[in-house]
Amino acid sequence: MSAPAGWYPDPSDASRQRWWDGARWTAHESVAAPAYAAATPTYGVPASVPQPYARVDADTNTVWIWVAIGVSALSLFSLFLFDVNGYVDAVVRSTQSSQGATDLIQWQLRSLAISAMGWIVAAAYIVSSWLDRRELLRRGIPGPFHWAWSFLGLLVYVIGRAVVLKRRTVRGGWAPMWVMIGLTAIGVIVAIVFTVTLTQTMVERMMDVYPGA
Repeated sequence: MSAPAGWYPDPSDASRQRWWDGARWTAHESVAAPAYAAATPTYGVPASVPQPYARVDADTNTVWIWVAIGVSALSLFSLFLFDVNGYVDAVVRSTQSSQGATDLIQWQLRSLAISAMGWIVAAAYIVSSWLDRRELLRRGIPGPFHWAWSFLGLLVYVIGRAVVLKRRTVRGGWAPMWVMIGLTAIGVIVAIVFTVTLTQTMVERMMDVYPGA
């Protein structure tokens, strides 16, 4: 058989469709899309009704979606690399001596390095999103959510991915979405605690340096 890759009637079950990869039949199956009778062409009315995607019975948990989620979780740990007390001490010393100003510059460079880690993490999960979509297509899932949405944040891609897979597959793909939502909630809590801790430490040190203020 030399037909191009696509969905064709299952040779063993006419009520189902099977994915032909261009060389052989694969294990991916789907329920055959219902046939629609052609509508009678009339003025202002489409001549036919578009057929929906057939729901595919394929595994939606690719290794790449979990890699993307795992990589994004690394950004949470970057905050623990930041020594709040050391940074505040450097700020205070910078107001007292030139050596303190030099120390503060070193701390700023460390902060830039941590920020660079965030960009590396973002690039990694964008690439993983692209690989995830490519793998879903390889498994015969039609029109999965586009990976480019990950530029707006991995949470956007994971939620859109789950919604589309729910409509176009039998198994759906909710697990990665709930894990990502949980990680995002934890990240918000960690960021709030970090900001409060930094502010509180800064105020306390300033009161020690300027007790009469």
